Amino acid sequence: MRIGITANVNLGAPNLYCQPLANCLPKTFIDVVTKHQHIPVILPVVKPELAPELVEMVDAVIIPGGQDIDPEFFNESPQEETTASYEPHDEFEFAVAKAALDQHKPVLGICRGYQLLNVAFGGSLYQDLPTEFPGHPQIHEQRGKLAKAEVHEVKVEPGTQLSQALGTQTGVNSRHHQGLNRIAPNLHVVAEAADGVPEAVEDDSGLLLGVQWHPEDLWQTDVSQEQLFTTFFQRADL
Repeated sequence: MRIGITANVNLGAPNLYCQPLANCLPKTFIDVVTKHQHIPVILPVVKPELAPELVEMVDAVIIPGGQDIDPEFFNESPQEETTASYEPHDEFEFAVAKAALDQHKPVLGICRGYQLLNVAFGGSLYQDLPTEFPGHPQIHEQRGKLAKAEVHEVKVEPGTQLSQALGTQTGVNSRHHQGLNRIAPNLHVVAEAADGVPEAVEDDSGLLLGVQWHPEDLWQTDVSQEQLFTTFFQRADL
């Protein structure tokens, strides 16, 4: 099978090999796809009109993490805590998600990709959990050595696609300062952190799955996180 993985763009300082707006992708995604004998296909950030043709080339799509989504896409102005976004990247991945659903191909959204699925289909985000989320949310933006460590538990709704891979509880890493607010009409929350922050969504068609954490950084040492990818590949093979 061919697994499409949308690229991010370099919004930071250039170096010898990564110039401004260069398309890039974490190697861990390529590693997990090839380990399971599938072909990774990097989908570059291009005009949204090209998204349906790119999606036709693959059997499933992974939308990875990255920078904040421009709040204009859920009818809000940026807050002070919202970091730099890149509108062409947002528009391209919106188009990819919608094309995949139209073509009945499964999508796995991770961190930003999870948030993007919600916005693409009519939901909104908390632009900054520490200042906007009701109550007292735990620290979700773990950096440094904790960025790839399992730092909190997530409860998963029984009987969901996600529970088939992870069971009803799992440890996750966490490096995000935003989260889902209004849930898109075609999605439902299937996992939450102890503080009530939504951690995963699915749709009723079985095509869309989004998780807030980064399983691409856990699958090599956590068999259940690898199972998240393998069950995704299995859905693409149906």
